[in-house]
Amino acid sequence: MVAGLLLPCDVPASEDPAEPTLPPELSAAGSDPFIEALWIEGLELERREELLASSRRYESIAEALPESPFIHWRISRNYWRYAERLPPADKSERLRHFEIADDWATRSLELDPNCGECTLWKIASMGRLATTAGVFEAIHLAATIANLIERGIELNPTHSDGRVNVTLANLYYAGAAFYRIVPDHFWARWVIGVQGDKRRSLEYIRKALSISDPRVDYQVELGAVLLCMGYQLGEPQRIEEGHRALRDAMDIPHFKATDPIDVEHAHVLMAEPQRACSYSRDGWLEAGATRPRRVAATSRRQGLR
Repeated sequence: MVAGLLLPCDVPASEDPAEPTLPPELSAAGSDPFIEALWIEGLELERREELLASSRRYESIAEALPESPFIHWRISRNYWRYAERLPPADKSERLRHFEIADDWATRSLELDPNCGECTLWKIASMGRLATTAGVFEAIHLAATIANLIERGIELNPTHSDGRVNVTLANLYYAGAAFYRIVPDHFWARWVIGVQGDKRRSLEYIRKALSISDPRVDYQVELGAVLLCMGYQLGEPQRIEEGHRALRDAMDIPHFKATDPIDVEHAHVLMAEPQRACSYSRDGWLEAGATRPRRVAATSRRQGLR
């Protein structure tokens, strides 16, 4: 069993933070010029992609407001985004910063177990820790991640950075990839504590797309789910739908720095559609592999990264 099968697809981070006014989550205790100045500085640094410097400002806020789950998950998101942008070859630094992200996400959930945004970044950090480390024996993560996904959706979080980046949509996106990749054989629930569900995966990605403005990564996931269903469930009409979804992904305006990579992934999926059930942004997650297999496309285009 491949532990990578137990992990959600990469969860996108914000690329367009909110306006630099002190959010209600930080102003509930009253106006504090020191905290407001740190927030404005941190948010501006975040916008400029100076994520470690931004995190230092947010950590100062967390020292002043140690009971705020909001600032804890914002710090987690910053460290996750920083680690995600490091070169894949720099494994030790990626791991170190994903661990920091996971620690802040854990603390945010300890402060508020009913925080949907905290749940999202716990899912994201757990998933990236496992795929980066290659901890494929850790099959116990499957049930934990499934529970977090369903709990996060149930909480119906309201945070968004505009129509193109909505926490609830991101949770549905993570769930879609998770239920597509996890095996849906009857024995999976006995062995790993959760069973894949291709139809739920399709339902979830369509919900994500209905909540958010068009996004390349969501559209690529839609294509992957449809191709997976087409080949695995013997539904040829889904194969045609999947190719159409991937072609549509190539026409969506880019929002995130990783959108060009996702477009490349769309080309790879179109070249090898029969492998769509095992697609992830880390590579092909196939039974018998000890870690994701990086795949080169049959054309000049770069394979999965």
